Amino acid sequence: MDTRILTTFRRIVTSGGFSSAASELGYAQSTVSVHIQTLEETLGGPVFDRIGKRPVLTHLGKELLGLSEEMLRLEERVRNLASGSSEPSGELNVATGESVMVSRLGEPLARFKHRYPHVVLRMRNSCCPTMIDWVLRGESDLAVLIMPPLNAPDLETRPLRREEMVFAAAPGKDPNLLLDALDRGKLDECFIHTEQGCSYRVFIENFFRSRGLVPEKTMELWSMEGIKQCVRSGLGISFVPLMYVRDAIAEGALEQLAAPPLEESFIIQAVWKKTGTLSPAAREFLAILEEDARSWK
Repeated sequence: MDTRILTTFRRIVTSGGFSSAASELGYAQSTVSVHIQTLEETLGGPVFDRIGKRPVLTHLGKELLGLSEEMLRLEERVRNLASGSSEPSGELNVATGESVMVSRLGEPLARFKHRYPHVVLRMRNSCCPTMIDWVLRGESDLAVLIMPPLNAPDLETRPLRREEMVFAAAPGKDPNLLLDALDRGKLDECFIHTEQGCSYRVFIENFFRSRGLVPEKTMELWSMEGIKQCVRSGLGISFVPLMYVRDAIAEGALEQLAAPPLEESFIIQAVWKKTGTLSPAAREFLAILEEDARSWK
């Protein structure tokens, strides 16, 4: 099988559609359609359900996704052998959240790109369950997550650093307002949540529920920067990684609220699929990430 067809197949999955895959690969859309038609004729069944605007993987397509990942990695290794080069090439697909991307990954990503210019680096962003699913389905080579320690039978994890989580409010707010609310069983402030499924959201809902408090006024935002700015403007309080708001607290733009000890630890951890092997590019990125994490503050 022509591995260019597998590359097209994977790009449709990661980009979300035929036209976007064609644009990224520099193909006419008709070429992408022919590649998928050829693939489906070879396999004897459809790999996508054409429902709505976004193609959805069939059961056959899901099985192929993991196998195509291994085949393309093997092709990369063979190509490196043939060229006599041990330098990683090909694609590296990394998933991570906004707070980790902004606060922790800038320097290691820059070092990786400088050291391995022939690797095409692709970043994706979502909540932790979605990014874990991307890894399991082979859409992402690895994910860098911030969440309580992950223990999943199909995943390898590499803890990088424990991160402190804080409750943040606008400057001038009573620093004891959260403790008072927990004592009274009532929060007067609006609580600004991250999206459903986010590890922060899951934790904080359990935190309040276990203490008999359900915030009456809530907002939900998908952007960590949006949450920070809303808190800064006095629209509510939130639960955020200290790494993301440390400078704002030091500058007096945000207030850290007093809070009871938290039952969970939040860890930045690299996650990849247990079956198969990491590509040379993924191994090198992980090594750079571990080295950089030793100096994180």
